[in-house]
This record gives sequence, structure tokens and C-alpha cells, in this order.
Amino acid sequence: MKDTDDSIKPSGESIEEQEIKEIVKELDKNESDDNPEWDGTEGELVSDDDAEEYEIPETGYKISYVMTQDEMYKCLYHSDMIKTKGLRAVLQSIFLGIAAVIFFVIYFTTDSQFNHYNLVFGIICLVTIAVIWIVPHLYMKNMSRMMADGKTVEAEIYPTHIDIGSGEGEWSIELDGKSQIQEFDNIIMIFTDHDRAFAIPERVIEPDVYNEIRAILMSGTEPEEDE
Repeated sequence: MKDTDDSIKPSGESIEEQEIKEIVKELDKNESDDNPEWDGTEGELVSDDDAEEYEIPETGYKISYVMTQDEMYKCLYHSDMIKTKGLRAVLQSIFLGIAAVIFFVIYFTTDSQFNHYNLVFGIICLVTIAVIWIVPHLYMKNMSRMMADGKTVEAEIYPTHIDIGSGEGEWSIELDGKSQIQEFDNIIMIFTDHDRAFAIPERVIEPDVYNEIRAILMSGTEPEEDE
């Protein structure tokens, strides 16, 4: 494996490469012990076979790995699949909790022939709170179990794009600033403008090229905004 400064470096410097170098320098400057531990997954330098003959071939980094069920669950949680989560779930739970308290107070402090409705509405509020938190968790747990099927994910990361998979299932992500990136729980996840997502566990990236790979991904994407 080459040193970090030479691991992904075609001859000549484009604007993208200059941006990547600046990000790498900044990451190296702020590097600390918080970087995730590498799990020993093998990676290798590769050239872009799809480059035209008149173009300067790009050198990329090839990785292959298997996603765990826990990693799949975290990716599902941070995707747009579940709308009621995080701050939104907390606010809805608080609102429903207050409503439940009001209904129960009215039920226990008033005497009316329709008072039983307050008890019913209070119970409905509590059940809804449980649904907000339990149902999405069970759904994502089941989905992550099915998605973590042991299949090996293969990807080649180049300064301008990412090639994922092979054969009929192969697809690419252009690192042209149109996709969005999010980092969470030692996972780097890229959301494309075509409603597709690609996740890379940081454990599969060798420490020698970690900052450079991260710089490539950051320079070609925009940060994903949390809801």
C-alpha cells in the first residue's frame, strides 16, 4: 500500500483533486484517537477500466465488505424510510403525553355521562406514543435482519465517482456535489438524487488512506441535513 499522499493521485491536478488535498490536510491536522478501528478488511488500489483511452486513468481504492445487522439498522434509521423519529418523535410524544394527562385529569375530576370518553381518549394517546416508538423499531429490526443477508458489497472509490457492485447490478455515484453525505456511528452514508443510498462502514477503510478516502467523499457531496 502506498503512502496516503500518493495512494490516489493521477498525473496532473484537477480542481477536484486540489479540493481533496485541502480536505486531507485539514483532516490530518485535526486527526485524533477518535478514528474508528480498522477491522482488517483488505483493500487495494485499482485503475478505472471505464476511462476513455484519451483520458488520464483514475486511480481508485477498492473495498469489499459485509454489512452487519446492527449497521443495517442504523442505516435504516438515518434514511427517509421512517418519518417519525428523533426530535419529531420526541415532540409528538410530548404533545400526546400532555393531552393524555389532560384527559385523565378531566376524567377523575368531573362527573358527566360522557366522562368515559376522556378515559378512552387518554388511553388512545398513550397507545399512540407506544406506536410511535415501538412499531418503527420493530419494523427496522425486521428489515435489517432481512437485508443483512451476508452478501459481499464491492465498491471502487475514485476521485470523481464510486462504482458499486458488478455485472447487471452495477451502479455508480457521481461525486459531482449532487449527492448528500451523512456520518453517524462510524458509518459514512451517501444519498443520491435518484433516491438510492450507499453505506460504507469506516471499519473497512485502512487507516493509511482513511483521511484521503473521507476527503474524496466529502469533496464530492453535500452534507445531509438532519430533520
